[in-house]
Amino acid sequence: MRHDRTDSGIGAPTDEPIDPGLGPRVFNRRTIVWFAIGIAILVALVTQLDLDVGRIIDTIRRADPSAFLAALFVYYLTFPFRGWRWRRMLRNAGIENPPGIGVLSMIIFLSWFANCLVPAKLGDVYRAYLLKKRGAVSLSFAGGTVVAERLIDLAFVLIVLGASALAIFRGRVPDRLGPFLEIGALGIFAAGLGLLALRRWPNLAARFLPRRFHAIYDRFQGGTLGAFGSYGQLVVLTSLGWLAEIVRFWLVGVSLGLFANETVWSQLAISAFVALGSAIFTTAAPTPGGLGAAELAIVAALTLVGRGGEIAIAAALLDRLISYWSLIAFGTVAYFGWAVRDPDRGSSSVGTLSHARRD
Repeated sequence: MRHDRTDSGIGAPTDEPIDPGLGPRVFNRRTIVWFAIGIAILVALVTQLDLDVGRIIDTIRRADPSAFLAALFVYYLTFPFRGWRWRRMLRNAGIENPPGIGVLSMIIFLSWFANCLVPAKLGDVYRAYLLKKRGAVSLSFAGGTVVAERLIDLAFVLIVLGASALAIFRGRVPDRLGPFLEIGALGIFAAGLGLLALRRWPNLAARFLPRRFHAIYDRFQGGTLGAFGSYGQLVVLTSLGWLAEIVRFWLVGVSLGLFANETVWSQLAISAFVALGSAIFTTAAPTPGGLGAAELAIVAALTLVGRGGEIAIAAALLDRLISYWSLIAFGTVAYFGWAVRDPDRGSSSVGTLSHARRD
């Protein structure tokens, strides 16, 4: 499906705002409050469960460093796979010469870094803004491709999460887990109906919008619907991107001796159940990067599979050291290095969340 330059916003004129950086967003009152809530959840998780903090620390200290470093390495493989997939989706949507895989991978990495610092997934808006600056497409069109990617991820995660749960519990999903899977299935069904409605009646939603938003909506719709296609490649790249996250947790578990006598397939099923379950909580939680909520989800999932207590807390903390705190550490370097490597664009190439809200 190809869109002309007007529909997609390709080559549309863009303002070049002065960039105050992420600082104003990171240190505003709302972000600090949500950070505090996330930390409070972590503290409550340890204290309210009446666990031995010394034993948790000792478990972490005895972790196999080689397995942990392997988990760190494997985790960051998710970004080139996701960058490759996004480039395919941009081409599907009619962008003939999108930025390279390396640039798109870095944009995704920076957006995840932003999500670790600010609440409510504003990093996704920031990501669309960075593509707008790099790819000369409108923010709404770029945002549409991000939404399409999120829908693919949601469908994949829920399908694999359900399959792993059936494998672990031998077809009898625990009562506490059933409602979450049902809600997820309804979410996929609703999203599918929404996409079909957009294709069948493309102007329906625009009737309920003020006229000044029609052009923005048209570009957003073009990015969302146009991004689908080349499904074989999208399935493979989506699988590889999420496999990196599953293997990350598996290696964290191996480093801690989390798995006993299970086969490798059983270990991977448990790892998929934990990693993908925590990913859903990370996405849904309002705290920056799902701080607190993701750790709670990991502990709850491990408890469901009979691995609660101190080792569950240790696994959650080590896993989040990779998937949250390392993103902040490496992301800080990448955020400032992005502008240094591109002096012609200056700081505007890094952008700002406040300006990313504009189209």
